[in-house]
Amino acid sequence: MSGGRDCYPKSDVLVNKYNICDKELLEKFEIQKVFAKLLGLDVKPERIAYTYDVEHLTNIHKYLFGDIYEWAGTFRKENLYKSERVLSGGSAEYADYNEIKQCLEKLLQEYANIDWMKVSEKGNVVSDFLLSLWSIHPFREGNTRTCITFIWHYLKGKGVDFQVALLRNNPMYVRDSLVMANYDQKEYLKKIISDALQGKVQELEYFMSEKQSGEQYKIAKADYEAFRERYSIKKE
Repeated sequence: MSGGRDCYPKSDVLVNKYNICDKELLEKFEIQKVFAKLLGLDVKPERIAYTYDVEHLTNIHKYLFGDIYEWAGTFRKENLYKSERVLSGGSAEYADYNEIKQCLEKLLQEYANIDWMKVSEKGNVVSDFLLSLWSIHPFREGNTRTCITFIWHYLKGKGVDFQVALLRNNPMYVRDSLVMANYDQKEYLKKIISDALQGKVQELEYFMSEKQSGEQYKIAKADYEAFRERYSIKKE
């Protein structure tokens, strides 16, 4: 099975600078490398210029993934299908690859003039901002981590405190909640975003478990199964 133009022939493994051809090994290696990069960004934020525009977003992606992929920092060149466990293997819908830049510019313009100090429902606004950005899915891989980092930078620039560690430490929850929010079930995304805005702190850890069993945030089993049942037909 081919995973697209950025994968090895007859494979769904992304071509990478280390020539790792095992998907699981590449995933674990990527997690380690990007985690180290994120820590480096925490210690030295000036590694990336805070311009709050499309270039800012692409610079984050290049910084996080540039050691692994040649195409880091560039938009994907094809439409994307990504299997989601909460969709029973189906894929969320993302922006057409020909319209990525226009979609990003339009979105960032919509939020450019917001006076964040006067926003009363910041949890709702930030959740919608992150969801809209993530739904464009500008890159072939690494969209969630890049979008979370961009939102963190954006809010920091507006004087809004945001405990990004909560989202970093609960990657599977965040991923599932973004997919669910894409189909108008937004309460789980709003929960963790609101907590991050309220300054709830989770000690920064590194979870290596394949199923992220150490995550603090969970989606209720009944809601999870009901969502999967409802949207399981959304497959390629």
